[in-house]
Amino acid sequence: MPQAAGLDRERGAEGGAEAAPPRRAAMPALRPITLVDQVVEAFVQAAAEGRFLPGDRVVEAEIAREFQVSRVPVREALRLLESQGIVFNTPYRGMRLMEVTSASLHHILVVRASLERVAAREALAAYRRDKGVLGRLEPALQRMRRAVEEGSGFEVAKADADFHRALCMIGGNEVLLQIWETLARRLTIIVGLSTLTKDLASIYDEHLQFLEIFKRGNLRALERTVHEHIIRQNEMVDFDGLIARRRQSAERPGGTSHP
Repeated sequence: MPQAAGLDRERGAEGGAEAAPPRRAAMPALRPITLVDQVVEAFVQAAAEGRFLPGDRVVEAEIAREFQVSRVPVREALRLLESQGIVFNTPYRGMRLMEVTSASLHHILVVRASLERVAAREALAAYRRDKGVLGRLEPALQRMRRAVEEGSGFEVAKADADFHRALCMIGGNEVLLQIWETLARRLTIIVGLSTLTKDLASIYDEHLQFLEIFKRGNLRALERTVHEHIIRQNEMVDFDGLIARRRQSAERPGGTSHP
């Protein structure tokens, strides 16, 4: 697998003084994983794996029974998921999982591509100052490769999100990262669903190709790649057909249906 090359920066003084150690980026503060967090992640995983389908009704009591927890953390988790557009309430229909139609998908992807074009431009500027910044993408690529080997579409989707999160972080634009994070879980669900029809190795290869184009330093080529990677590759997936087939399968005897 191609490795993102690191570049040590030595700033030795005249006379052979010992070089100062390279400055390391600040690590994000860790926080405890609460039961609410666990419910959120379990729900996102179920949606990304197609066990809950877009448009399905979401019932608090059923989710609590499914995850074997009380209704209190489920209620809090659903509030958080609603704030992120993953579930929504409509009059007379109750709470439902977000839709993944051609129109809704296009709207999400257009916004994501716009954000990541800015992120790519700022990351490229950072890369020109310090080649070592690409090392931040390596952990996500390594996790994605392992997920491909294990055949886990959800883990591929999580690694995909981590890769693009790292890309947004490289440029140091905190506002952009905050906005991107509001879409992150929706994107994980969309990519997770896409893995049900796409070859996992091809998704990994797309990210390697993205990285190679990034390293060439051509901004226009990189922006075209962002569009191809985010919009075209996802819009080629027949989500309507995928969802219809899984819903039909769930309605058959022995299938699992979420009304």
